[in-house]
Amino acid sequence: MHEMGIAQNILDIALNAANQEGATKISRINLVAGELRGLVPMQLTFCFSIVAKDSIASGAYLHVEEVPVSGHCNDCSADFTVEEYNYLCPKCGSTRIQITGGTELRIKDIEIE
Repeated sequence: MHEMGIAQNILDIALNAANQEGATKISRINLVAGELRGLVPMQLTFCFSIVAKDSIASGAYLHVEEVPVSGHCNDCSADFTVEEYNYLCPKCGSTRIQITGGTELRIKDIEIE
């Protein structure tokens, strides 16, 4: 379960940011996660609650905003959302596409007190 390692990294980043701001409590962390990361949000939030225990992030809400896979066609220049892992341009049928979204994993913002 790679969610535990990711949860620990999220906590480390959040604690560092909160410490720099002199915060005493982290109440919410908003995360952006691309579909291709293969994260299971429920597992990630569960793992986060475990690693955050006994820290200023204990009880913090971890919100996961899932981003769909998006692509760009190198033949017709269409931009599109990849549906059901069908890596073909929906406009021209080309397989010459470039993935432009859905791989991200980042903390969008952190709410502190």
